[in-house]
Amino acid sequence: MASAAERRFSRGAWPWILLVTAAFVVSTNHVIGRFVINEIPPIGLAFWRVTIGAIVLMPFAWRELVDKWPIVKSRWKLFTVIAFVFMPLGNAAVYIAYNFTTAINGAVIATAQPALTMILAWLVLHHTITRMQTAGILVAAFGVLVVILRGDLAALGSLSLGGGDLLMLAGTTGFAIYTVLLRRVPAEIGPMMILIVVQIFGAATLAPFYLVESLTYKTVPITLDSLLVLGWIGTAIAVVAVGLANMTVLALGPGKASIGHYLRALFISGMAAILLGEAFEMFHVVAFGLVLFGVALMTLGPTPRTRLAKR
Repeated sequence: MASAAERRFSRGAWPWILLVTAAFVVSTNHVIGRFVINEIPPIGLAFWRVTIGAIVLMPFAWRELVDKWPIVKSRWKLFTVIAFVFMPLGNAAVYIAYNFTTAINGAVIATAQPALTMILAWLVLHHTITRMQTAGILVAAFGVLVVILRGDLAALGSLSLGGGDLLMLAGTTGFAIYTVLLRRVPAEIGPMMILIVVQIFGAATLAPFYLVESLTYKTVPITLDSLLVLGWIGTAIAVVAVGLANMTVLALGPGKASIGHYLRALFISGMAAILLGEAFEMFHVVAFGLVLFGVALMTLGPTPRTRLAKR
């Protein structure tokens, strides 16, 4: 049986409203990241993201955490795997990758996540992928590529994979696995509980890597800019955006929820034009049309049922 929160937000337009909101909030992370990539070390950024998120959520979730801890404890292997693929393999790998690869390469590789998610959902959860949804994935991905390549499709042929690109691919795969595994969490564990449990387990899996990074590379600086950035990613990104994204996965299934990744790319482009003064050109208009059409095709398919209660 689904939780009360899942029943409320799995009806009507709510899942799609949450999906768009989550995509917009997450997109701010990429814009801010341009200013701190050389200031805050990547694993430290990932570690404090989940640690601050857990601290912010704890006053609201500690009673339920104590009450549901026996269930969490009984599935600790699942939560450890979820936390590992989401944090060290996912977020930390992406933060590290952007130190060694170009924005074009990284963005192109990241567009593979929705396809990876649907394929994994088909393999692990036995979800159906219709021909229409497959076409939607391809059309929307092409629209995002138009934005990334700034309308010059010939630039795609000059891409070459390096160490950073392989790290980005690992991170993208980690996010896809995380999205699929969320559907394995018992229904007694609601969206807020999933969020705080994954953050606690995520901080634990990141702690050894963070210690090594601090001792051998760089520590997180204590400056006003770094504190503001960490505060934002630890609340708006780690709590609000990820929480809403989790709810869309539970309501829509991992395949349809992956639409948010395409919308995120478009939001990033829009904010770059407004906040960073980048030109909004005709290829942006073409890309928006392609992505919206692809999104429409991806919604034309069965929504997988919500999670079953633990037996």
